[in-house]
Order: sequence, then structure tokens, then C-alpha cells
Amino acid sequence: MPDPKKLKKRSEFQRAYQSGNKYWNRYFVIYVLHTHFDHLRLGITVSKKVGKSVQRNRVKRLIRESFRHLHPQMQAAYDIVVVGRTPASRLKCQEAQNALYALFRRASILIDNGSPRKK
Repeated sequence: MPDPKKLKKRSEFQRAYQSGNKYWNRYFVIYVLHTHFDHLRLGITVSKKVGKSVQRNRVKRLIRESFRHLHPQMQAAYDIVVVGRTPASRLKCQEAQNALYALFRRASILIDNGSPRKK
């Protein structure tokens, strides 16, 4: 599977923050904005409040890996910004995937309503 398109510009993030719908749990906050593109675009933000660079990069890796597994189950035409919160730095990979799955399900951007795939 090719990597999803990424949100890179500040204006793209700002548009998702201001016009998108916001969903959150203990570990993540997501902003979901319906777009006219035929693919998903992902943006990741992890604040310095989460910890030093090692913890922040770990949270970003967890988000990217979880998104990679959940991407086939998601509808296209959305910009998604995932903001990592401090407790996310202590998650295992499967726990992060389940937390993001729950948020995506609440945002109604999943194609099927089955349980997350386990390896």
C-alpha cells in the first residue's frame, strides 16, 4: 500500500482545525474535514508538552503505523489531523490502533463497522 498523502502546509492544518469536526479521547484528538480529493490526507501533530523528541517521535510512529493498518477500512475524501496527547507516549501499538479506531468510528469515516483487525 502506498503511503497516504500528507498534510504539510500550515494552512492545510488550520483549515482542518477551524472547519473540521473534532473528536477526542484520552490519547488523541482528531480533526476530520471532508474534502473534494479522492484520497485521504493525514497530518500529525505532537506538542513538546508530550515529552522530549524520543517520546514525540514514538507517538508519531504509533499514529502512522495505526493509520497504515486502518487506512483500508476508511472512506476517501477526508483530511485528518491527529494530535497526540501525553498519555499516548505510554501506549503499545495495538492499544494506539484501538484508540484511533474508536475515534474514526465515532467520526463515521470507516467503511465497515466491524472490529479492528488483529494480527
